[in-house]
Amino acid sequence: MSQLFVDNIKNRTGGALGLPGGVIVTGVGTVTGDLNISGTLSYEDVTNIDSTGIITAKSGIEFGTSGVGGTITATGQAEFAGVCTASSFSGSFDGSTASFSGNVSIADSIIHTGDTDTSVRFPAANTFTVETGGSERLRISPTAGLLLNNGELVERANITAGKLSDNANINLDNGMVHYFTTTETTTSTPNIISSVGIDTTMSTGDTMAVTIITTAAAAGYSARVSIDGLLTGITTSWVGGSEPSAGGSSGVDIYNYTIIKTGSATYQVIGNYTATS
Repeated sequence: MSQLFVDNIKNRTGGALGLPGGVIVTGVGTVTGDLNISGTLSYEDVTNIDSTGIITAKSGIEFGTSGVGGTITATGQAEFAGVCTASSFSGSFDGSTASFSGNVSIADSIIHTGDTDTSVRFPAANTFTVETGGSERLRISPTAGLLLNNGELVERANITAGKLSDNANINLDNGMVHYFTTTETTTSTPNIISSVGIDTTMSTGDTMAVTIITTAAAAGYSARVSIDGLLTGITTSWVGGSEPSAGGSSGVDIYNYTIIKTGSATYQVIGNYTATS
């Protein structure tokens, strides 16, 4: 016969059951030993699969609750709602954010999508470059040199709608150039600081340049400078040999400070004062 219809089949002989026409089970089928299939096993609406080999799914695979677990489609696309851990990955990401807990190895470039002549590159050992418009604009050399390829070098000034004597803290977190737009009326001592402290920001042997611009008045000038609230331990050498004793009569006054850290909370400061008249 071509088909054998049974409500329940249980082979109790301990041998093989061979039916050349096929078997249709309309009830519950139980196999207590091995089931060997040389062809294809087709099934629908399977809730759980425990396989020690390869599973081939014709239309795709869905695991976990829909929208919570993930899917793998027949076209090879995989989507995971949670964390996916893999020993290696090859291909492209399609999404807004990719997070990595370890290293990301790149042979040469990180390229801006849709703007392929803008990139971050690693063109040689111990070298890092930035390119825009297909040309190299910035390079960090193996000796930590900074090379710029002819372009605008712009630093934003921190502009204060007030005067230095009322805003003596010069926080370098806001930049290295500070401009006060209200006319000065008295003497002041700029206190150069950062959120973590200049003594922490700088290591011994480091140097930095700070520019303070005030709106000039004869009575307003700064003869000294403080760092992290400290006036002691600071040696200030003024270009021209003498510290300021008066402000300009109009326009702006400019203070340029070169700060060299010579030890713990110890600095050499070179000041250059330019007053308008």
